[in-house]
Amino acid sequence: MDYVRFNPTDEFYKSIVGAVAEGVRFGIRLQINQIVDPSQVKLVVYGDDNVFKQEYVMYKDASGDGYDNFLADVQLKKGLYWYYFVMDGVAYERYIGIGADNKASLYFEQVKPWQLSVYKKQYETPAWLNKGVMYQIMVDRFCATGETVATEDKILRHWGEQPFYREEDGVVRNRDFFGGNLRGVISKLDYLKSLNVTTLYLNPIFKAYSNHKYDTEDYELIDPMFGTQQDFVELCSEASAMGIRVILDGVFNHVGSSSKYFNREGKYGTGGAYRDPNSSYRDWFTFYPDGSYECWWNFQSLPRINAHNKGAQKYFTSPGGIVPRWLKAGASGWRLDVVDEIDDCMLDKIVSSAKKEKPDAVIIGEVWEDASNKVDYGVRRHYLDGSQLDSVMNYPLMNGIISFVRDGNEQVLSKVVFDTINNYPRFVRNNLMNILGTHDTIRILTNLAGNRLDNAPKEAMARTKLNDYQYKQGCKLLKICAVLQYTMFGFPCVFYGDEVAMEGYKDPFCRCCYPWGEENKLMLDFYRRLGELRKMSVFSDGDFHELVAERGVYAFERVDTETETKAIVAVNRSQDAYELYLGETYEDVLTGRKYSNSCHLQHNGYVILKKLPSKA
Repeated sequence: MDYVRFNPTDEFYKSIVGAVAEGVRFGIRLQINQIVDPSQVKLVVYGDDNVFKQEYVMYKDASGDGYDNFLADVQLKKGLYWYYFVMDGVAYERYIGIGADNKASLYFEQVKPWQLSVYKKQYETPAWLNKGVMYQIMVDRFCATGETVATEDKILRHWGEQPFYREEDGVVRNRDFFGGNLRGVISKLDYLKSLNVTTLYLNPIFKAYSNHKYDTEDYELIDPMFGTQQDFVELCSEASAMGIRVILDGVFNHVGSSSKYFNREGKYGTGGAYRDPNSSYRDWFTFYPDGSYECWWNFQSLPRINAHNKGAQKYFTSPGGIVPRWLKAGASGWRLDVVDEIDDCMLDKIVSSAKKEKPDAVIIGEVWEDASNKVDYGVRRHYLDGSQLDSVMNYPLMNGIISFVRDGNEQVLSKVVFDTINNYPRFVRNNLMNILGTHDTIRILTNLAGNRLDNAPKEAMARTKLNDYQYKQGCKLLKICAVLQYTMFGFPCVFYGDEVAMEGYKDPFCRCCYPWGEENKLMLDFYRRLGELRKMSVFSDGDFHELVAERGVYAFERVDTETETKAIVAVNRSQDAYELYLGETYEDVLTGRKYSNSCHLQHNGYVILKKLPSKA
């Protein structure tokens, strides 16, 4: 028996689910078992600044089913808030907050509150973002077309060899290349279209020494090993003709020490901040009396840009700056690398500059945690208040899906879903970049079925491959992960090669070459079928309702009221069969099988069901 009932992800209890807009009035309903019989109930809301605090005496409404309803109307300014309930006239736990299972729970003291985000929308989220599939490409490792010439002391290797994890002297230089280029990407646009890719996300393509290009040398030039600006313009133009947009990786927190801006190695003569105290770039960086300088995570090769410097801000965000310049050349947005470490004074100008150049440009942030309440260097960020990010990389969901599919823990996934629905604005939730792996993580296939080598040396990772059993098991589990990734709120982002079951441990082994001619065709066909599902609006814009999260089973419903479409997705990772109640007639879009009233799920079973029209 529940003494109290409250679920902010249900409109019955909170009239606006998720974050709410500034100045919009919404209702909160708490249900209390009539056995408790409090003399008064109050809703307590306090601000993240620990200054604002408001108490609302809740009015009693019609009761039923043995419970009394207590209601309050709330209206707040933009900000991050927390709330809980207090009951007067009771002799035991009088506080009501969120419990470990996301349900309302009684507290004697130290009540745990719910989060409440209030936003003030300044920019419209691009309508095109969540309509299909995003595909992430590291250009050097995707496809090589024509002749690529190695520059400087870089090493050009044979396609498909394992990337170097260190050189003979033990130093990691990231200078081995495989010849992938922009013309190679252009040559594979038909392939990407077959996956229903509508957004192409390119890892950094600007001139840099390393193969990963996160050590930018010149933001104004495409790296010559990747091609030219004309190649980029052509890529954007041909992709656009096929309904595919291109977004770029914006590395605006740091540059390479060999860059023209810093020039520690002297590659650019006597100029640059490191060699010339009078350089126009000098104040971009923070130098210390002993000659050292501030770096990104203490990597001496990555001097950090001072976001407060007006010259740096102007270079990136002025009308002719880097951000609008590449949008004008054809890009449709930016994924911002380590956005946590870009101060608001720079981030606000990056966003404003992009939106001014292209109002429907997208800004996606690399955030590994809950982006609605992120604290960075002691500062509460406001990414999702309507004036900054359109979306973030959904690492929490990635971890939740993996925990469920690999380990059978549906509660971790349920908790992630609850927090996202409760904390994020709907316009962000339905535009989240849902990943299963990236250039910074273990390949999803290896993560699901490989040996756990998280703390092992790179030598062990280099020689460890999936055996036949692990590979087959990994493919089964990868399909389940992909089903969840493609049908959850947000949109799927596929790291190149995951769709053909590439394997590999963390960097650099997750960054191998795409295996053209040696693809897992069955997995590729499965991803193409899932890509077709992304053409259904119910999966891009539909409401989301969790149905089941118990005993190794997870199921949810998507509902699009405009098209009157309803879909149910269910996965069984338990060892036992599970009977899922439907109540209506559905058809599995993957198999064509029809189900009436219930669906029988075996171990590792999954379904994507679309409701069939009721017979007159």
